[in-house]
Amino acid sequence: MSKARPTAGLVRLDVGEPDLPTPRHVVAAAEEALRAGLTRYGPPEGMPELREAVCEHLALFGVDARPDEVLITPGASFAIYLALKALLRPGDEVLLPTPTWFVYPDLVEVVGGRCAFVRPGPGLRPDVEALKEAVGPRTRVLMVNSPNNPVGYALREDEVRALAELALDHRLLVVSDEVYKMIVYDGLKHVSFASLSELRERLVLVDSFSKAYRMTGWRLGYLVAPRELRDKMVRIQAALLACVPPFVQQAGLAALRGPQEHVREMVAEYQARRDLLLDILSRLPDARVVKPEGSLYVFPDLSAYGVKASTLVARLEREHGVRLKPGDAFGPWWDYHVRISFCRAREEIVRGVEKLIALLESLG
Repeated sequence: MSKARPTAGLVRLDVGEPDLPTPRHVVAAAEEALRAGLTRYGPPEGMPELREAVCEHLALFGVDARPDEVLITPGASFAIYLALKALLRPGDEVLLPTPTWFVYPDLVEVVGGRCAFVRPGPGLRPDVEALKEAVGPRTRVLMVNSPNNPVGYALREDEVRALAELALDHRLLVVSDEVYKMIVYDGLKHVSFASLSELRERLVLVDSFSKAYRMTGWRLGYLVAPRELRDKMVRIQAALLACVPPFVQQAGLAALRGPQEHVREMVAEYQARRDLLLDILSRLPDARVVKPEGSLYVFPDLSAYGVKASTLVARLEREHGVRLKPGDAFGPWWDYHVRISFCRAREEIVRGVEKLIALLESLG
């Protein structure tokens, strides 16, 4: 029996966290805020200056938002929790196009809702007709994520409009997770659900500083919603945690209003890493791979090798010290897929994926 490898030696291709450091000017803004004494409570909805900056930022994506529609949150996951808590009654249903981020079902369950998982169409993109058929009497929310984790598709304008029409026709509310909106490749431009004026009264837009600004540990995000709904979520947040620390918000203000070249440089680097990963995976002729248009992952179908991803991933870590995310975490039909993160150093990507290839070839 092979001995377990120490955790310290793992090649972590399972982590969806940018490996580049938080920009220096963002860190400096937090340090200055701490020295200035911004360590007390702030307004539960967030500092006015940051909410204004969020609106300025979203305008770049065709979104016309007002500061009184913005709520600053401790990360995107908490923003989604607030949205679901405000929108769902016990037993209400959330439509989840799969593959879907593995945290969504937990958040739905925490607030007493139920998940309706829906199979995708070609390219693992949302299937509007299948979503229509899945709408039931208790369906209340459509959850969307673009650019997508784990597949990496970025919805086109016609797809966004088709999903919006579905929501409007069935009187659904939309929770749109757009945390990867600045991480798109090959010249594509993100299309925000909030850019559709006809949907705004039925939409909660969720975003985060974690990915584009490499601020995962800062726990800083926001949501945009109609004023009455936003105020309901403000009350929930105020009761649970009072506010996001003001010095963290100052860092977010610096991120939005400071230089943006570092974001473009990061995206260019991750596109290069994506291409490197795809080139290595091309050595597996029986693997089916969708080329990511955004986000930080590749989600290959390895069913031709006949081993479930949970077994494959466990063996890869135990025998070769490489950790991937098994596909069954992303919905009920992905037992033979794995998620591979390419936001790691290039040498780690090469070493880890070559170990995966060697293991798969040994199965033949």
